[in-house]
Amino acid sequence: MNPPDLLRELNILDLPIGVYVVAPDGRLLACNRPVRALFNLPLQGDVRANIAQFYADPKMRDALLGKAAEAEARGAHLEKEIVAFRVGERKIYVEDYCKPLRDPATREIIAYVGCLVDVTAEHEADKRESKFQKRIEELTFDIGRILHANTGTLLMAQQTLDGVAEALGQRAIKELITVPLEERDEQLIKEAALLANAIDKLAQATEPERRCQALSGAHWDALLSKIAPLRQARDLVPGMEMRAPALRATAHQIAAICQEMTPGVLARELVRETVRAAAQLENSSCLVDALMTRTAIIQMDSTLRSLRDFITADIRVYEPKKKLSVKQLTDQALAQIAEFARSSRVDIVRRDRDFDTAVEGVERDLVRALTNLLHNAIKYSWRRDRAKAPWVVIRTYARAGMACVEVENWGVPIAQEEIEQGLIFQLGYRGKWSKDRGRLGTGIGLTDAKRTAQTHYGDLRVASRPSNPGWIQSDDPTFYNQPFVTTVTFCIPEAVRR
Repeated sequence: MNPPDLLRELNILDLPIGVYVVAPDGRLLACNRPVRALFNLPLQGDVRANIAQFYADPKMRDALLGKAAEAEARGAHLEKEIVAFRVGERKIYVEDYCKPLRDPATREIIAYVGCLVDVTAEHEADKRESKFQKRIEELTFDIGRILHANTGTLLMAQQTLDGVAEALGQRAIKELITVPLEERDEQLIKEAALLANAIDKLAQATEPERRCQALSGAHWDALLSKIAPLRQARDLVPGMEMRAPALRATAHQIAAICQEMTPGVLARELVRETVRAAAQLENSSCLVDALMTRTAIIQMDSTLRSLRDFITADIRVYEPKKKLSVKQLTDQALAQIAEFARSSRVDIVRRDRDFDTAVEGVERDLVRALTNLLHNAIKYSWRRDRAKAPWVVIRTYARAGMACVEVENWGVPIAQEEIEQGLIFQLGYRGKWSKDRGRLGTGIGLTDAKRTAQTHYGDLRVASRPSNPGWIQSDDPTFYNQPFVTTVTFCIPEAVRR
């Protein structure tokens, strides 16, 4: 039976995929409608075409026949070979499934039979995706490099602020940061009141005529206008972040006015008292401003490092999983977050310090996930007691074959619906109450931690509840104004003991 008769016998015209029979020299002996449509051949009558004329690369046919021969030698056939054809001005891609037909008597190849599947759309989509992925990787690398450079810049800024703070406070930075900023803020308010009293006393003790000899009327008006704002600093400028720079600017203006006073006209001791009070307030305000900026820089640095690691996680050199100590992972995370905790004046309380077990995982990813959880807990903690710094509790334990690290803080709440709907795990999402007191954030910490837990066959759980249940009812508008205890639990399987 010759090839055309064979094809008619098999009724290939009705098959839904392209089927062909090609002579060894490339002549199309027979093909069905899908193949004719693919190569823009007449849908009826004899086929007068050579398949070699359609190859985008003429050398491809010899390579393809060589692969078909190799497959036949293995007792198989060529399959899913991507071949590029050119039909007119259009380039198409097909999957070719092919095997040789041999004469039973001579064993010579008399034809090649196979089928073609048009995969042009899929191939073009893969090419676009590959190109897009390459651009993403290049962009990701650039972002990582920029973020790395920024962390270096932030370190320089922090070191500069350390020097400024030490010069202003006349103490080592380690000692300066032990004093809560709230206490320094109270001191600023007291110093502002002292400066207001000094100005008032200076004005009251001097006759109007002598006052005008020492300063112009405009200068006196400016000086006296500072008294009320200085005394009402707490109410007029809410928030320590804005109050310190405002008082610094006011003190500087007062000091500048005092420099304009004509010597020997006003009571020397009262002038000195005013100048000293202005200098003290300006110095203290600068110190608080420097310490707050330093804290913000450390927080930003920690955030940028986390963001950099998250962004570059998928393009770094593959790091195999290995057996790791939970205690050592926790130690590393605590070491990375230590400076941020100190600058935020938050203590880390570690429970179950002697507990240890082993897990299998990627060390860098696990440490980053735990660091993110600790960073969030520190950032969203409130002060419970004026005599004691805020604290974050970390616990480690094993349960039902899972090694767990639990991080708990007292402060900013997480709304129950945000937990139930999984909103807090969405990339870039920041909780309704997370912007409390202007806290910075990227919205990737919980996302990354959960993804890391799941890639290690574990999970992340979050619970947030009022610290005093029943104190305020959930339907009360002020329900989320109260402190919440938020617990985040990171669990992955314990390593199999061998």
